Amino acid sequence: MPKTYDTVYGYDGSGYTVGDRVELHPATDLGMRGVRYGTVTRLSLTPNDRVHVELDKRPGRTFAGSADTFRRVEG
Repeated sequence: MPKTYDTVYGYDGSGYTVGDRVELHPATDLGMRGVRYGTVTRLSLTPNDRVHVELDKRPGRTFAGSADTFRRVEG
């Protein structure tokens, strides 16, 4: 089973954890398509997909990416 983290750091240097609201980096494919915000559902220790986010505009589907693909937002 992968090791879990408490906090990871986004592309702007801010820390976030499970349950936080995040924004996808604008340069990602989904970010360019207007899918920008979601909620962190899980963090795990794999180099390519350690942050799992349920996206607002894609309910029921989880997007996984590296920690620096996201940044924490308020609200």
